[in-house]
Amino acid sequence: MHNLTSQSTNDEVISVSQLNKLAKNVLENHLPIVWIKGEISGLKTYAHLYFDLKDDGAKVSCVMFAKLAALLDFNLENGAKVEVRGRVTIYPQNGSYQINVERIRKVGLGELWEAYNRLINKLRLEGLFESKFKKPLPIFPRAIGVITSKEGAVIRDVLTTLKRRMPNIPIVIYHSAVQGSDAAMQITRAIRTANQRKDVEVLIVCRGGGSMEDLWCFNEEIVAREVFSSELPIISAVGHETDTTIIDFVADLRAPTPTAAAELVTKSSKEWLDLIERFEFDLSRKFDDVINAKQQDLDLLTAQLKVLNPLNQLIQKQQYIAQLEHKLRLNFKYRIDNACWKFESLKKSLEKVYPSVNLQQDKLALLSSNLSRVMFQYLTDKTQQLEFALKSLNLLNPSGVLARGYAIVHDANGKVIQTIKHAKQHAKIQVSLADGSFSAIVDHSLNPEQQELL
Repeated sequence: MHNLTSQSTNDEVISVSQLNKLAKNVLENHLPIVWIKGEISGLKTYAHLYFDLKDDGAKVSCVMFAKLAALLDFNLENGAKVEVRGRVTIYPQNGSYQINVERIRKVGLGELWEAYNRLINKLRLEGLFESKFKKPLPIFPRAIGVITSKEGAVIRDVLTTLKRRMPNIPIVIYHSAVQGSDAAMQITRAIRTANQRKDVEVLIVCRGGGSMEDLWCFNEEIVAREVFSSELPIISAVGHETDTTIIDFVADLRAPTPTAAAELVTKSSKEWLDLIERFEFDLSRKFDDVINAKQQDLDLLTAQLKVLNPLNQLIQKQQYIAQLEHKLRLNFKYRIDNACWKFESLKKSLEKVYPSVNLQQDKLALLSSNLSRVMFQYLTDKTQQLEFALKSLNLLNPSGVLARGYAIVHDANGKVIQTIKHAKQHAKIQVSLADGSFSAIVDHSLNPEQQELL
């Protein structure tokens, strides 16, 4: 701007191209990117979009290049009221200026976006979007509720998906308008009704795609607060995957499409069967582990019981005595055989020393008689000692004591009661006899000293 003024005051001559470049520099560097409202006219569609934006008093040329034009979510038409955002620039070849358009929206969307952003900021500050308030979805819902319009392809797609994946789960449809001025109130009433009736365990709020105006009822505060206060978990499935509404932030889960919401809330029959088979395998393996561990414990306890069983100990003692008796008999036999061998040896030696055979035979007969008598007495004594030991062992056998009319008394913990002090009144006891056992309750105790006083 300063250069242009200084050149004019100095009467310097510039070319048209220089003038257009100076004007282009001034406009593009000093005018900000702005939103401009007007009516479309003279629309020409090539690779790029060319049109005029006019109002009652003026118009300006506009161009929107192909990459940006491909992002439009509605069709431009002559006569449409729009708001465009772009940069003012001059086309140097003819000196005309135009708007290089970056975005186009229908008139009124600016106010909607402002209201949208204000409400998002308000609800975010109140904590309605925080994850700690999100309710988990039921793993196997008793019934599923769908809030949407009964007309259209959305409800058919959702029902088809739910019936295909889990045909046995009931589905309750809460009809509501999903577009228009009364849609927000109808959606709110539907959520409230579902919570009051308790017919379902989860809700899907859904509709197909559309413009911001079409989806506006899902951006209203009354709907967002009703979704937040719902006791039932809610899945938001509004529009296409690129559409985002305020209830998407408040809901317990957001699905990209209504069909995806139906898949999220139900597992297919095959998935459940696979899960059940996996649980069955894990449960069977755990049962086998428990049974094997308990069997090992039982084997150990059985072995310990065999070692500690008095009858087994008695049998072992009897076997030990039998072994000692066998060794004793072998020892006696060895000694007798050894004595006989020595006797024969001595006899032969005596025969050589004493030629008198008769005399030696008499001595031999006498010695033999004495030896037999001594050995007989020795065997008799040892046999009596062995019989006495067996009788003593039988007297110590608990079964023999019980057979003579005695009994063994145990308390509730299996401990033997050896004194009257341990027999508490009204306590449960176990009495073992020779042919079995029975339970009893201690009525009262009789102390021998007290009996003498009585």
